[in-house]
Amino acid sequence: MLRRSSTVFRAVSPWLIPLLMLVALWSWSLASPVGSSPDDDFHLPSIWCGLGDRADLCEDSGNPSTKLVPTPLATTNCYAFLANDSGECWNPDTPGLFEADRVNTGPLYPPVFYGAMGVFASPDVEASVVAMRFANSLIAVGLITVAFWALPRRLRPALILSVIASAIPLGIFVYASTNPSSWALLAAATVWIGVFGATQTTGRRRLLLALLAVIGTVMGAGARADAGAFAIFGAGVGLLLGVRSLKRSLVPLLTFLVVGAIGVGFYLSAGQSGSLVSGLPSDNPPLTRSQLIDNAMNVPNLWTGALGGWGLGWLDTPMPSVVSVCATVVASAVLFIGIRRPNWREASALLVTLAALWAVPFILLAQSRAVVGTQVQPRYILPLIVILLGVASVGAATERQWTRFRRLSAAVALAVAFAFAIYTNVRRYTTGLDGTALDPGTFAEWWWPVGPTPMVVITIGTVAFSLALAALALLPLAHASDAAASRTEWSDPTGLERHDHEPTAAVGSRRRRSDGPPAES
Repeated sequence: MLRRSSTVFRAVSPWLIPLLMLVALWSWSLASPVGSSPDDDFHLPSIWCGLGDRADLCEDSGNPSTKLVPTPLATTNCYAFLANDSGECWNPDTPGLFEADRVNTGPLYPPVFYGAMGVFASPDVEASVVAMRFANSLIAVGLITVAFWALPRRLRPALILSVIASAIPLGIFVYASTNPSSWALLAAATVWIGVFGATQTTGRRRLLLALLAVIGTVMGAGARADAGAFAIFGAGVGLLLGVRSLKRSLVPLLTFLVVGAIGVGFYLSAGQSGSLVSGLPSDNPPLTRSQLIDNAMNVPNLWTGALGGWGLGWLDTPMPSVVSVCATVVASAVLFIGIRRPNWREASALLVTLAALWAVPFILLAQSRAVVGTQVQPRYILPLIVILLGVASVGAATERQWTRFRRLSAAVALAVAFAFAIYTNVRRYTTGLDGTALDPGTFAEWWWPVGPTPMVVITIGTVAFSLALAALALLPLAHASDAAASRTEWSDPTGLERHDHEPTAAVGSRRRRSDGPPAES
């Protein structure tokens, strides 16, 4: 009976886990009102104008730097920076159009994200934003799921660990938002491992991984200029990890060139790229030597800020300490468990990524004449954290080091962090953080006009995320000795594994090598 239950569990888990993750993301999509993600007063009008002028959605104002968009978009940030105020100040029913001067007419940002989300824009701003958040969540789960099945079995833990361990709370908030940083995170998660995976495979699997790397680059670079630069960096890291023979690595090398061309093209076409060179706009005097030293020592504050140390939304929703502690412990565990006895390629890639994670915010702060805690936000460098955790997890011993006890412990910690994070986020907008009722729906001043109650959203999201983590903790995602599973539909429903797998003898001989990942077949 137990054996049969285990077989059924393995059969349904590959389809159940993505569905549960999608439900968890959708719960975050409903956890805050329109305009709650950073700079939505710019991004939402830009989305409404993402497909050009359209009647009642985006109209010519007579001024080339402004556009006429639905009036409800004018006040989407009315509660920003006011943590004790709910979202009731926003009125979705205000008629007419208003002239938006914060809109992507430059263009300041690349146009792809705004154009894609613009498909869902309508005069009903509230319904449109929910549709955009749901679609963005579906895109995130879909792309990561396809990448998972396309990767060789031993690289799948690196993808899962990098995404899950970096997601709470900022990552999951952004994935389920209308902020272009969501696509920057997706690019960070898929480009580096797509290129690396292409060096480790052959045939259709290699082509699919190369295609995923290119798609991730188009999405990331088409959403934010800096994501184009991060995509090129990630592709370079993938080559560093995997290329051993130029002759046998033509596809990965061509993929890198395509990624580079796309990244540079979007980077140069966006006005936002100037900020990466000259810094963010600032009237401050140049930093003193003491301030530069303080910045160098305090850069890690931005890392932990992405893991709950900083507030969500407009940085006005502080997270309980339990969120940052649990999330930071898990991310640290992924890093330190993964770097046990790295080979020279893995050590080099890890050091390069860590150096970038430190240098990029330090240089940007210096160019912006700002100190840590101002101007530069954790979401700007979260893509590099995703890459760092992934690179740390590519070692052949990663799966063995993550024992079932460790996986379950990490799952519990992340589930706790998720629960407290979404609860706090919902409370901030229903009653303000000064509300005292246990149920954030009690005396709620703001909530969606239709749909489940606040506590139901919190409960469903937490349960879905917890079940997905439990399934991931109990399944051997890439255990090399699970030979029987590697030939089943559960192991590889795409069919790629059955056509491009390596002979058992070859795998065994490569495991005995001391120089890291197996050579290409």
